[in-house]
Amino acid sequence: MIAFHHVRKTFGPVVALDGVSFEIRPGERVAFVGTNGSGKTTLLRALLGLVRIEGSIHVAGVDVAGEPEVALRSIAYIPQIAPPLDAPVGEVLRTHAAIRGTRVEETHARGARLGLDVEACQGKRFRELSGGTKQKLLAAMALASAAPVLVCDEPTANLDGRAREAFFAQLAERGPDGVLILCSHRADEVRKLVRRVIELEGGRVRRDGEIEPSVESPDAWLETPSAVRNGRQLVRTS
Repeated sequence: MIAFHHVRKTFGPVVALDGVSFEIRPGERVAFVGTNGSGKTTLLRALLGLVRIEGSIHVAGVDVAGEPEVALRSIAYIPQIAPPLDAPVGEVLRTHAAIRGTRVEETHARGARLGLDVEACQGKRFRELSGGTKQKLLAAMALASAAPVLVCDEPTANLDGRAREAFFAQLAERGPDGVLILCSHRADEVRKLVRRVIELEGGRVRRDGEIEPSVESPDAWLETPSAVRNGRQLVRTS
């Protein structure tokens, strides 16, 4: 479904990505983790075609750099920071539905399950919404899309507990071939949503493997460089 081949990105003298290569197969749920500056945000932006890179990224066999309008049809995205859109919510929803080939009513239904009254927001400008409302609306739009790849960057950062559980429930309903890519600092969220974790350090893949199902919590793996606590290995590397 997704293939990164020798992806490299520099910002002046800073090497943000240094020869990153791996594949994500249909049906996989993967988390990108790493400390600030590890390269995970740049890798996410590269996948979305937002930065130019050396190497290549293919989604469903299509080169993101060469045919972004085709490759990105396969991806829905929930950003960590909402875009500062000045347009009314109703206009944003209609535009999104037209581009994605969905119905606005589907976004309304997804939002309602997150505790959001989309109808009440229609006339408000998107940028004037509260942080939690923006997050619910963006999540509802992405979930309403039929795109096989869902990319989530800290998707529940501004959600209350009830909305988080409703969000998890909707993720669980995605088809067996759907791909989930998650960037999150919440260990419980990573544990709940994914099985495979790719850790970046210094722009390189330091570790790529599955969280062992016998481990009660992945906190130690996410927090300690050695991935070992009390002598137990927390991730099986490939």
